[in-house]
Amino acid sequence: MAIVRNLANRVTTDRKGNPGTGPRPGYFAVTWHGNMWANINRSGHGNEYHSHPGAYWSAVYYVDDGGIAADPSLGGELEFMDPRGPLPAMNAPHLGVAMAGGLTAGATERVPPKSGRLVMFPAWMMHQVRPYRGTAERISIACNLSL
Repeated sequence: MAIVRNLANRVTTDRKGNPGTGPRPGYFAVTWHGNMWANINRSGHGNEYHSHPGAYWSAVYYVDDGGIAADPSLGGELEFMDPRGPLPAMNAPHLGVAMAGGLTAGATERVPPKSGRLVMFPAWMMHQVRPYRGTAERISIACNLSL
């Protein structure tokens, strides 16, 4: 949780661009309240699209990827839905946006599980976990940060 809170402090600013680590001059104070839960996914397990209302940041830490890093065909990816919907892909499927992750504009973005990987994202972002098809247990720890 401390790592997630520290990361949230580094990537959160006020509307003027001031970092949120307070109480120094030019910084604003943020008190993150976190909750965590463990996920143990077995063959066929996944989660439908959802968001985390009431939280500001969400994160997942992969304790054990269940063999997915060695065999990507096992699935279990964390999939994010582009909040703009399919409009960019429908209007100009041959174009992308010149920025990190922008080549999939209007499509979904998948992040494969990897033991030791931490993924943090805005809690309002719609996401799902694709079905896992391995025989081992895939273990992750998820958390939300709210103010």
